[in-house]
Amino acid sequence: MIKKEFLFDTCFKTKNDLFKGATEFLMKNNYVSAEFEESLNKREQDFPTGLPTVPPVAIPHTDGSYVKKDTILCIVNRNEVPFNEMGGDEDDFVFPRVFFMLVLGNGETHLAQLKNLVEKIQDGQLVAKSLEAKNLEEFAIVVNTYL
Repeated sequence: MIKKEFLFDTCFKTKNDLFKGATEFLMKNNYVSAEFEESLNKREQDFPTGLPTVPPVAIPHTDGSYVKKDTILCIVNRNEVPFNEMGGDEDDFVFPRVFFMLVLGNGETHLAQLKNLVEKIQDGQLVAKSLEAKNLEEFAIVVNTYL
């Protein structure tokens, strides 16, 4: 089982802010090296991770080169953050408040977790219930129940 970490009621305004704040948290907890943020930005630019589900969600991730130990960082932000839509055109955006960042060093584990995460998101409960959480503890319970 992969350890999950949580950030709740954050105030990120942009994708870059989100990646910076997430990387700082992950570095502080020895999950990644400093290069992780730049790698996230590059990958997101080339392969967007915004999903047009209702409600929308983003699943930012990058290759495992800068990962020291595995986690899934689960975030509920106060406001929507514009993300390009996965598989969409340059001007196709979604505006999620919930993010699941895969921080995984092994490629096979990464693909398995990505598939599992997308299935759970499509199920509908994970993101909706995450948005209903009133605090960090409730958010953690939701994620541990539905993911």
